Amino acid sequence: MNQQNNKNNKNKISLILLTKNESENIKANYLWLNNCKIINELIVIDDNSTDNTIKQINNLKKQKTKIFKKTLNNDFSAQHTFAIKNCSNNWILWLDADEKPTKKLINFLNNFSFPQNINSFSFKRSDYFLGKKLKYGETGHLDFIRLFDKNYGKFTGKIHETWNNTGTNQKTKLIITHYSHKNLKGLIKKINFYTSIRSKELFDQKTKTSLIQIIFYPLIKFIQNYFLKLGFLDSTQGIIMALSMSFHSFLVRAKLWHLWQLQSHR
Repeated sequence: MNQQNNKNNKNKISLILLTKNESENIKANYLWLNNCKIINELIVIDDNSTDNTIKQINNLKKQKTKIFKKTLNNDFSAQHTFAIKNCSNNWILWLDADEKPTKKLINFLNNFSFPQNINSFSFKRSDYFLGKKLKYGETGHLDFIRLFDKNYGKFTGKIHETWNNTGTNQKTKLIITHYSHKNLKGLIKKINFYTSIRSKELFDQKTKTSLIQIIFYPLIKFIQNYFLKLGFLDSTQGIIMALSMSFHSFLVRAKLWHLWQLQSHR
């Protein structure tokens, strides 16, 4: 029996998913699981959702679903690490609730060969922002490791977490579709939340900032994303995204400065 389980661990993929009030996204983005037979396990780490997230997850037709209630505590890497510890399979795919693989990526997964000399795969991400597909700017040039052997690496970063692969990674042109921010209210709320976590992380690392950084880092970021990376070609959504990314940079440094001010007055 144990030998059979070990064999299964080498020939199936676990999907890990972090959730918090993601009922609408689960309903809209996860029907593809029915067409991806190689994924035999869904590991959900739920940050105390108050909507129908759990109900929507239970409606998914998966062979095995494990749902864990675990408070985020401002650490996305810790949530993912906890998820990995509860995966039965060695190979893991991780997605966000507002992401969906394309048909080509699903086909790639269903025909996955479990290579011996490659330990992770990175995919492109196609962002839809305020109803428009972004082709340029910061989001138009990103790829992420999303499929990996859990024995070769770990998650790092409390916010915007990444899989730090210690083996060999293979980049692909396969795409994950990201349906981000359907309205500005959600965008601003997320920026405020994420910048609070990032500034505290930098503060804990004893990183300091300055007036020059607070002024010029966001400015340089805007020039880079809007002009050098051609964000202006994405029309109105392009300038909103470029300004939002600059505002993100500004808030991280402003909040970091404020944390050091509070520290000095204790």
